[in-house]
Amino acid sequence: MSTIRRIIAATDFSPAAEAALQRALHIGAASGASVEFVTAVHLPPLTEAWRRLVEEEGFSEQRIVDTASARIEEAAALAAANGARPATRVLRGRPAQAIAEWAEESAADLLVVGAHGENFLLDLFIGATALKLLRLTRTPVLLVKTHSPAAYEKIVVATDFSPAARAAAELAGALFPRARQHLFHAYETPFARQMSYAGADAKAVEYYRQRSEFEASQQMAAFVHALGKNEYRHRLLRHGYPPTLIKDYAAEVAADLVVVGTTGKNDWQATLLGSVSTHLAGELPGDLLLVPPRGDC
Repeated sequence: MSTIRRIIAATDFSPAAEAALQRALHIGAASGASVEFVTAVHLPPLTEAWRRLVEEEGFSEQRIVDTASARIEEAAALAAANGARPATRVLRGRPAQAIAEWAEESAADLLVVGAHGENFLLDLFIGATALKLLRLTRTPVLLVKTHSPAAYEKIVVATDFSPAARAAAELAGALFPRARQHLFHAYETPFARQMSYAGADAKAVEYYRQRSEFEASQQMAAFVHALGKNEYRHRLLRHGYPPTLIKDYAAEVAADLVVVGTTGKNDWQATLLGSVSTHLAGELPGDLLLVPPRGDC
């Protein structure tokens, strides 16, 4: 069972980042985890235009850091007024790298980020940053796209039966034990396109599809058994392209969160769900939890 003790919520003070802060506070309150608000300051190269701003307007790095510090303290004070007590920190450097390094150093259990950034100097470029973070850290990343502070009620856990998928399923169960969990697997028939190009008849192709479905059903049963849980009453296999099927199924069941295991770090695309994560981060309208495998997997 995964345990969450420390949550980092990254902000560039955009509306999307505000939604991420609120979601982090909600998860922290439910799990008993501590929450820290962080922002990253990264200056552009000293072009002539930027140099004039620095020299004529005093628009220095320290001034930007001071502004970021004041704003993040305001966000923390607002949270405190509502009963939360988040810590704060201003990081320096490229956002993904700075956040990933701090997450590792501080032993964070969850990173929460918004889906879009909009601030020129404090911008986390969050959509891309979330994916970069998975290449730089073993910390799960929750990409927040919606503005509802309500608890997640329906969760789709996409699985390819890998260690990363198991870590994702276990984390989803630990973080959101009251949510209705839907375990979903999209399978494809190996070499189906090649068989069609080679002139295989429809019956042969269908035979191999059924064979793939049977193997997937066996893997699903073994996966659930290994989890040692029975909350996955909703289990489904579908044949086709995984990113599209996951997105469609999430819409079908009105899921407010999709959970996906990823390989993370150097083997970003070593498994099927590595590329699936990239598609979902850009196309899924709801929130997305990206979970790399644990160190013991």
